Amino acid sequence: MEIHKSKWAYFFLAVSAAVFLYFLASVNIGTSLIFDRYFSELFTGLFSENTHPFFEAMDSLGDKAGVGIITLAFLLLLLFKYRNYEAMASVVFAVAAGNEVNKGLKEAIGRPRPDQEQLVDVASLSFPSGHAMIGMILYTVIAYFIINELKSRSAKWMTAILAGIWIFLMGISRIVMGVHYPSDIAAGFAAGYIWVFISISLYAAVKSMFRRNSHQRESA
Repeated sequence: MEIHKSKWAYFFLAVSAAVFLYFLASVNIGTSLIFDRYFSELFTGLFSENTHPFFEAMDSLGDKAGVGIITLAFLLLLLFKYRNYEAMASVVFAVAAGNEVNKGLKEAIGRPRPDQEQLVDVASLSFPSGHAMIGMILYTVIAYFIINELKSRSAKWMTAILAGIWIFLMGISRIVMGVHYPSDIAAGFAAGYIWVFISISLYAAVKSMFRRNSHQRESA
């Protein structure tokens, strides 16, 4: 699957850009968002204290240690099973550079965390959510490379659906934990998809370049 040739990929890119810019403008203006109030009440009311250990576990998978372990495990899979060095470079670039982009956005926008009870410790600023953005980047990229190796159409769809559910749960865990506004999460998802599009497009370009060089050497 070549993302730069997919109409759906461009559609989601346009939607993601619109979503991110809308919430960015709203945060810069300083307006109180109905979106935030509604979904904060929805998710905190929907999930009782009994679910908090589950969401704390999901939350831990999006911190530095969790992202590092999962990234390393997938890199080892790409190395020893698929020998896909371009994919390895793409994963490292997507996650590492995406994290730096997220930190830069947080500092530039400067939105403080919600003023409410927080169930986990946080130190950085709020917008966009790093868990949502990096979760979108890491698990979408993982799903992309796994799907490319699968033959069954149903298996491809199942992988995509499971990745989507996983990313969604990781995002809303930050609302349940009280450390993010829902608009932080939505903007994080949107920025994450934009970065995924850029990263996979660069991967496709690099892979195409290596293939051309290989063909040229073989024909010389």
